[in-house]
Amino acid sequence: MKVIFPGSFDPLTNGHKNIILKALDIFGYVDIVILNNFNKKALFSLEERKNIISDIFKKYKNIDVHIHYGLLCDYISNNNVSVLVRGVRNTLDFESEKINAKVNKELCGVETILFFSDKLDEHISSTVVKDVYFNGGNIELYVDKVVLDILGEKFRRNE
Repeated sequence: MKVIFPGSFDPLTNGHKNIILKALDIFGYVDIVILNNFNKKALFSLEERKNIISDIFKKYKNIDVHIHYGLLCDYISNNNVSVLVRGVRNTLDFESEKINAKVNKELCGVETILFFSDKLDEHISSTVVKDVYFNGGNIELYVDKVVLDILGEKFRRNE
């Protein structure tokens, strides 16, 4: 059974990381698929995101990281994906994911399984992380040290 966790992951947060580990506990394997979200201005290139995520999960032999350009359904169809995993933080996420699950089922026949965020992660998003970071706040609770180090190398904060 091929299981994927798609997203833009710009950057990957501890919330994403926890969803990945929950899926790994249940399915034994997770393929993280990095997508380009044209509605968001990217902080990191797709290759940078792949390198960051690969570094975070380097000790896991049952996690792969891929980049996909285009429609998620094409990736699903071309890679015999059985299950799509998504994370839900709140009711807004739930409503959005419900729509996405229906569209993905109609377009490519894949089932979506939703994992609910842990209480400590339900307010974390990549957008919040970027906003806090670039306004001088501490994001150590929200991201892996790998992300923190890369941000420090790549960007100067407003300090």
